[in-house]
Amino acid sequence: MKFGTRLITALLLLALLFSYAPQGAASSANAATCYWAQFVADVTIPDGTSFTPGTAFKKTWRLKNIGTCAWNSSDVSLIFDSGEKMGAASSVALSTSVNPGQTVDITVDMAAPSSAGHYFGYWKFKSAQGGVFGIGTTANKSFWVEINVTSSSGTGYDFAANASSATWSSGAGSLGFPGTDGNGSGFVLKQDNPKLENGVTSGQAGLLFGPQNITNGYVQGVYPAFRVQSGDRFQANIGCEYGATTCYVAYSLNYQIGDGAVKTFWTFREKYEGWTYNVNLDLNSLAGQDVKFILVVNAYGSPTGDRALWVNPVISRPGGTTVTITPTVTGTPPTPTPTKTGTITPAACDRAQFISDVTVPDGTGFGPGIGFTKTWRLKNVGTCTWSNYSIMFDSGEKMSGPDAAVIPTSVAPGQTVDITINLTSPTTKGLYRGYWKLKSNNGIPFGIGSGGTKSFWVEINVTSTGINPGSPTYTPTLGTPVTPATPIAGTVYDFVANVCTATWFSGAGQQPCPGSDGNANGFVLIKNAPVLENNTTDKRAGLLTYPQNVNNGYIQGIYPSYKVKSGDKFRATIGCEGGATNCYVVFKLDYAVSGSNDIKTYWAFVEKFEGQNYSADIDLNSLVGQDIKFILTVFATGSPAGDRAQWIAPIIYNAGSVVTPATSTVTPTGTITTTPTITVTPTITSTPTVTPTGAVTTFKYDFGTDTSPVAAGFTKVTQMTVYTAGGFGWIDASGLESRDRSNPADDLKRDFVTHGSAARTFKLDLHNGNYTVNITMGDNDYAHDNMVVKANGNTMLADVDNAAAAFTVNTFVVTVTDGTLSLEFSDAGGADPSWVINTLSITPAP
Repeated sequence: MKFGTRLITALLLLALLFSYAPQGAASSANAATCYWAQFVADVTIPDGTSFTPGTAFKKTWRLKNIGTCAWNSSDVSLIFDSGEKMGAASSVALSTSVNPGQTVDITVDMAAPSSAGHYFGYWKFKSAQGGVFGIGTTANKSFWVEINVTSSSGTGYDFAANASSATWSSGAGSLGFPGTDGNGSGFVLKQDNPKLENGVTSGQAGLLFGPQNITNGYVQGVYPAFRVQSGDRFQANIGCEYGATTCYVAYSLNYQIGDGAVKTFWTFREKYEGWTYNVNLDLNSLAGQDVKFILVVNAYGSPTGDRALWVNPVISRPGGTTVTITPTVTGTPPTPTPTKTGTITPAACDRAQFISDVTVPDGTGFGPGIGFTKTWRLKNVGTCTWSNYSIMFDSGEKMSGPDAAVIPTSVAPGQTVDITINLTSPTTKGLYRGYWKLKSNNGIPFGIGSGGTKSFWVEINVTSTGINPGSPTYTPTLGTPVTPATPIAGTVYDFVANVCTATWFSGAGQQPCPGSDGNANGFVLIKNAPVLENNTTDKRAGLLTYPQNVNNGYIQGIYPSYKVKSGDKFRATIGCEGGATNCYVVFKLDYAVSGSNDIKTYWAFVEKFEGQNYSADIDLNSLVGQDIKFILTVFATGSPAGDRAQWIAPIIYNAGSVVTPATSTVTPTGTITTTPTITVTPTITSTPTVTPTGAVTTFKYDFGTDTSPVAAGFTKVTQMTVYTAGGFGWIDASGLESRDRSNPADDLKRDFVTHGSAARTFKLDLHNGNYTVNITMGDNDYAHDNMVVKANGNTMLADVDNAAAAFTVNTFVVTVTDGTLSLEFSDAGGADPSWVINTLSITPAP
């Protein structure tokens, strides 16, 4: 599945936080769930596999019955849910019965569609007795098949087949190929049918790497120069060898052009945990050049047990020889039970199952030295009650956590528990993982997996290097209802002025408006001159919202129906209240079409107290002409202690209207006027002209291809626009791509720059000061989710999600103190791993 199965944790967290159950908190599948599946692996056809039109193939999923009811072959069948059916049958009966705890491989005959494109097909189960069910914490999520259909696809270069032509070495010097298994200097071997850590034996050849037997040792192969063509992609399936339970390595794809410097194109850290990762890298930035590719594996610390596989590492090329993918695993394989030499075997009754990351999904960004709480949701799937059991640090980065901490409650078999520890991000920039296990009252460690030997983990990304910042003292300010200030020009609906026309709910039921500060059921208050996270006071009125005082509690207000007009946007500044240092919440703009009880999420944003505030500027055009009930919602992420979340000046804005907000449903009337804005468009060739005083200077950039049109007043930025001192551009352009969809008929939205798997930074030299940044993100043809934007190391947009043909304009304010503004674009996972940017404008803030 997308990004392998590595992103299941992030998907489970989103399912938990962003689902909605009317009149109550989101519900999760529990120990009593009868029909419930868990995705284990893509046995065949990893996500992103390319086919020519009409190619027949067999898709095989490995799934586990984690419910309490057996899947009888006469009752349960696989059913097509949505997306692209790919010529498959609507329903496929199970070939065997699957009891609770058992794993099954299910195969469906499919065929690639006849037109080129990117296709998803979503599937679930159906029981005549229990209805439709699937995977995820609520047992209602689909699993999927994802393919690319091209005019033709094939192999341009096979690294396994050509391994003997590479030059192999380690820190000990030159190595022969094939090497000798166990050689302390490092070795590389070709394997025709490698077995990966998920228990799947591949039908495609691979390379087994063993780094030099020293701390942080490595082994690498430098391949002969290869002429990269447009459309080439590097593809592989990577993971530790089956049974190599102590394997912990870093994979890198490096390259060299001529005698130039060796550069890293891509890198990935991997530990044995039963999962694999599908690599699919666009090489267009190297097109037309003779490139020496270098496959590298580094030990992460001790090299003991580091046996790392590159399965079918190839450069795929349009127009090459067609790749035939043959499934090699059928039936119901035994559940892998890896053993770890030299470790104490857990008691047979002690077993845990990872359910979800309640807080801090994998890859969450933090500044250096930031304290945070990590909460895992685990299930006792053993037969012993966890009484006086502990969580314990196992390996990796400890993040200033405890050696061990007692679980403060007993957990009976079948029960689920949230376990929280306090951690602090390291002070040096980098990607960090800390591995944790549980410990019985007899002091014996155990964890997840069928053998109870695997760790669960926390993974964070420290975005800069620094020292541990001080923490401000939290002094709560009691809120009392006040009269909102004069409305902002362009306001057609004011959520503060109409706060008590909304109906406010929490998990405890309907709540009064305004509420009472400190009410454990949750409350909403109007705040005049609210204090922001940076301890400044905003002149605009806002809403202070506090969720119900239970784990993952919420508070929400359902507003009266409003007819959305063309040009409407939802605008607000959001953040935690000044001093609320424990605040960690999810803001959501939900909605329901009038007359319907189907509540949907239009926009969501994860916010933690870090001294920054975020400006939302959400285009509502997809709802134009409909009577909509907008819903402001705030969820706690775990404990609600200190969750004082503020919506500052939440309004519906329309540039063509200036309307005094009413106290009920708004129907704007009156004369339409506009307030002119003075904008000086700079003349930019290779460097921007900065005007520190006088007229307001806006820097405008239109991102796209070399040939796509550029909007009037904008400067073109392509995937090859590289930063130079005093100017603007990408710090590292490797792997960047550009697209021109031709639609919509808007020069700013039809084209964009993107990367399929990695973060890239756009840098601009500016005079010091405050700037308002506007970024448009969207793609006419495809949906993108979990896109992240950071400014000078600080997360400004943590979760931008767009459906196909939907575009969002996101606004925030930044402070430049060192003469440069660096904007990092990345993707935090989800259904799509790529990010996009259409336009960027930067204006000095008033």
